[in-house]
Amino acid sequence: DAVYQKNPHPQKAYRITMTIEDAPGPFGFVEAAAFYQITNHQQCTPIEPIAGVWPSQKEDSVPVVFQKIDARTYVATIYSDEMIDADYYGKGPCHCQLTGVGVSLKASGQKIETNFSPSLEKDQIFESRSKATYFWRGGYPRSKVDDYPDTGEASADNYAEPNRRDLFIVTLKAERLEP
Repeated sequence: DAVYQKNPHPQKAYRITMTIEDAPGPFGFVEAAAFYQITNHQQCTPIEPIAGVWPSQKEDSVPVVFQKIDARTYVATIYSDEMIDADYYGKGPCHCQLTGVGVSLKASGQKIETNFSPSLEKDQIFESRSKATYFWRGGYPRSKVDDYPDTGEASADNYAEPNRRDLFIVTLKAERLEP
């Protein structure tokens, strides 16, 4: 499999601001990634001759580093042109497109803790929008299942009535940065 190359001089920057409201405790572990997909995967990658499938990966990611501004605010910069369009397989250039940003929040980073995972999709990033994700406070620092992946809900109304008063909110906001 080819190793997709990062652009050494990306130009199309977006600031991602993450705000955490009413969290039940601190998040000592904050990791994130920007995800990219090859939009013309079938045209630019080789097909496996016997199985008839494309064995090469269609997606890749780049780590995103969030800077802690205060107890509830973090900021990072991502680039929509961070992956280079190139001829990775000798079949013509593969075109890479940003598909989104995903965040992983844990109380301290231990594997047994709940993995709170808000995200932004490409349209929200390109249109400089924000997205609030609601999480149940009872899952902090851990749920009954080790490393539980909690992707939250888009509305407090998606939770059962008794839990609606016991939520915290993670808001991700994208903003285009001019060069």
